[in-house]
Amino acid sequence: MIFISAHADTNYKNVSLRTEGDEYVGLLDNYIGVFAAMKAYFSGEIDFDYVRMELTPDEEIDMRGAREVAKEVSREDLVIVIDVTGTPTEKDFVIEKCRSGRVRNFLNDVLKDFRYDIYEDCPDPIANMDETDVYKHKTKYYFFLGLPCMGGDYNFSDTRCRIKSVDEVSKALIEICKNYKKFCDSPAGV
Repeated sequence: MIFISAHADTNYKNVSLRTEGDEYVGLLDNYIGVFAAMKAYFSGEIDFDYVRMELTPDEEIDMRGAREVAKEVSREDLVIVIDVTGTPTEKDFVIEKCRSGRVRNFLNDVLKDFRYDIYEDCPDPIANMDETDVYKHKTKYYFFLGLPCMGGDYNFSDTRCRIKSVDEVSKALIEICKNYKKFCDSPAGV
């Protein structure tokens, strides 16, 4: 089973969004992650017989939503957390906290036509705690799929995210889900 988890709460009482050229600008955490997940959801290209998409509450408070979802995650499930990241990159998206060699090999295989950076740790200079910190205690297979935000602290101010990044994260989710059988058939290991 694949669990796609995006927190649907925010630090803000009021949110703003505008488009400037090829970027979204505003209070993006984590509405931009939810938007990318929903684009994949509404594509009609994901088989929900083995994929669960969860929009979770309270990540900004105590990660209650992720803790509830985690109750149903097994040791062999693949969990993808989608959120904003401040990790500097020129690529379309960033994969962080991808500690499993099996998951890295799978992603490098199915995402070979995408432009992304991949890390075993979390190089985000703004925040390093997120829902993966809940799921990593339930499964061996998880990673953080980050939408790069630039121009400030995404927890407190307007930031920018390339429109292309949202589109590419959505396409990457679809590709991962379509190729999940490859992951299931790959050699088990760390």
